[in-house]
Amino acid sequence: MTAGRNLKKKSAHPSTEDKGKKAKKGAEKVESADQSWFLTQEELARRSELHKRFKEEIDSLKGKHVHLIVFQLGQESFAMEISKVNEVVPSVPITKMPQTPKYIKGIATIRGKGIIILDLADKLGLVDASEDIKTRSAYTMVVSTERFTVGILVPEVPSNQKVSGDTIQSTIDNLSETSLDETYIKGLVKVQGEMVYFIDIDELIEGDRLRARMKTS
Repeated sequence: MTAGRNLKKKSAHPSTEDKGKKAKKGAEKVESADQSWFLTQEELARRSELHKRFKEEIDSLKGKHVHLIVFQLGQESFAMEISKVNEVVPSVPITKMPQTPKYIKGIATIRGKGIIILDLADKLGLVDASEDIKTRSAYTMVVSTERFTVGILVPEVPSNQKVSGDTIQSTIDNLSETSLDETYIKGLVKVQGEMVYFIDIDELIEGDRLRARMKTS
């Protein structure tokens, strides 16, 4: 499965018919010969652990106020914990790196440090061919986790949003076994009337590498 393919908004409360369609799509996803890789037992186990961890994280937010950073990639909105975003700066010149995936644009110097720059809109297949690259990469959002620090290209300054943890829904309840069952989407949250994908940035950036490792092992 290609990360970010066909991301479309879906009702947070699917009907019984929708649930049946989800199960069918899930089977087709595993069995389709068009998939560039298949779900191994290791990957299934990894996904199960991820879903379990994500659900526990979201359940722990109930009754709390959650501070999020909401940013745009293509026509879709994504959110992550504000604690993972160091700063947002106007994009600076990028030095290309050889033999890297297309979405890794290169390395840039931000506040005296070399930081890998990622075009996640490109990685997720959300790029509009008619859109000017300078427009959609006007700013760089510097993200840090325990594993890495990277710069993510965004078209505009992300917004700070405080939401109730009660409004964040686990994807295991409404996206599991569908074409939207991307491992980096851990939940859905309603922000100013719009459903936003609540993501795990570690999985979004490193998930492909982990799956490739399983496929070749």
